[in-house]
Amino acid sequence: MTSPSLPVDHAGLAVLSNQECLLRLRAAPLGRIAFMSGGDPVILPVNHGMDGDTIVFRTNPGSKLFAADNELSVSFEIDGSDPDQRSGWSVVVSGVATRVEDPADIARLNLLGIEPWANVVERMYWVRIRTYMLTGRQVVHAGEL
Repeated sequence: MTSPSLPVDHAGLAVLSNQECLLRLRAAPLGRIAFMSGGDPVILPVNHGMDGDTIVFRTNPGSKLFAADNELSVSFEIDGSDPDQRSGWSVVVSGVATRVEDPADIARLNLLGIEPWANVVERMYWVRIRTYMLTGRQVVHAGEL
């Protein structure tokens, strides 16, 4: 739950601190990566983990690996909601996708225990998102401020 002392943005949403955003990124097992592919926006679910303050996930050859190999700008989003309470929150990361190639880094990431939920096809490549912007918002209601 967000502290009522958090600042509120122009839309009346509580602005989450960077620390709170990172805590939520560490706790969420599933997010969505967004990027451009062939001139069209693509949004795909990925299970992820955190390597320090950076998002990492496994993938196989395809559009996500292409984005990493070409160091494309990406967005990554996690969220939560409770329709009964009319509450929710989201954290959005803007960054650059890169393929992890250093063998020592790969060995360390393999120890994080991040296993793809979709396991029919082996996902043998690691992708890291180098963050340049981190934002988070949470719904607040009148009387909570």
